[in-house]
Amino acid sequence: MRGLGPDGAAWNPWRALRQRPDTAFAFAPLGGPAGRWERDPDGDVILIEATLGRRARRVALAHELVHAERGVGHPDASGATMSLEEERVRREVARRLVPSAALRRFVAARAGVGPVEPHDVADEFDVTPEVADLACRLLAGAGGGWAGEP
Repeated sequence: MRGLGPDGAAWNPWRALRQRPDTAFAFAPLGGPAGRWERDPDGDVILIEATLGRRARRVALAHELVHAERGVGHPDASGATMSLEEERVRREVARRLVPSAALRRFVAARAGVGPVEPHDVADEFDVTPEVADLACRLLAGAGGGWAGEP
């Protein structure tokens, strides 16, 4: 499955970055956005807000790498296209960092403990609460029996 490691584990954006020698990367004070991706004639450039915490940096990098893979961005894309693109990228990041099969296994393993909340998912998969919440909603929308139950 796309986005999973060879052992079925969640995608590692730091490893993916290392496998992209044509991508320059830096932490920078962006003053608003968590990250930024640009394509220039020499390759891709990804900047991540320097003040972000570890999990947020990981999620921001994943987000910008997916943008780079998809190749859709400003200034070529319209505002409407970018709005749609942002939603697609957010969903793809949630799928890769919190794979549905792994999320189902986690929920099933926790069945005797009680309902699984998005903050439990965030801790288990090392993602931000927003990504965890989206992954849970995607699982529910796929008939995955969310509400914290297997």
